[in-house]
Amino acid sequence: MKSIQKKIFILITLFALISCSNNKYYTVKKGDTLYSISKKNDVSIEELKEINKLKNNLLYSGQKIYIRSSNNYKGSYHIVRSGDTLYSISKKYNVTVKDLKKINDLKDNTLFKNNKIYLGKLISKKDLNYSSTSITTYEDNYKNSILKNFKQPLKEMTVTSPFGYRVHPVLGRKILHTGVDLRASMNTPVYSPYGGIIIYAGWMSGYGKIIIIDNGSSYETRFAHLNRILVKKGQRVAKGKVIGKSGKTGRVTGPHLHYEIKYKEQPINPMNL
Repeated sequence: MKSIQKKIFILITLFALISCSNNKYYTVKKGDTLYSISKKNDVSIEELKEINKLKNNLLYSGQKIYIRSSNNYKGSYHIVRSGDTLYSISKKYNVTVKDLKKINDLKDNTLFKNNKIYLGKLISKKDLNYSSTSITTYEDNYKNSILKNFKQPLKEMTVTSPFGYRVHPVLGRKILHTGVDLRASMNTPVYSPYGGIIIYAGWMSGYGKIIIIDNGSSYETRFAHLNRILVKKGQRVAKGKVIGKSGKTGRVTGPHLHYEIKYKEQPINPMNL
């Protein structure tokens, strides 16, 4: 009888091992804690708890703690900071905006500070950015930079909505306005304020038709809600070149130009030039 029970136990064990073959797991030993396991395996405590559906930090000897996610687990996450966008997060972690929206069940590109954006894969803690750095961190870093050589994206500059937190005219809630809105009627020429390479030219949720230029030295400029795009991704443009025509595409109430400048992926006020 004992021999039969032993065989049954072996079969059950083999079946469990096979069923778990796609998941890396750790067997808890006396004295282990979630903190010590997270350190050994370079996985955050929050991830361990979510992967294993743990309601608290209590463990017992012999318990199997899965380190690698199941197909339903959403992987590591990024804590949204002021100025973050799905585009900047996708670039940082090499995940497409489309996948980020699918993983996080997002209907649009709107983000909220301190929210978790799951990445769909495990990322080493040293590569994750949990910093709560304010958007003002870089205020003193750019005053003596290439910004002093930037020109205007429009011949006439009138700000209709400034940089900073505001109640969004369409969404009706207070969010960070990462650029400035400039008065512009339909098809007003938009100029590149500084030379660079077009890294995006197309449609982006919320922004409508948008052009993004890598201006070098960690600077990036964005021009949104355009009616026409006159450049292509990968094209090098000179300062003063007409790159598009203003419009009212995306989430807007009327025609204007949304203009952004980013330094090291953090938005700065374009009107401080």
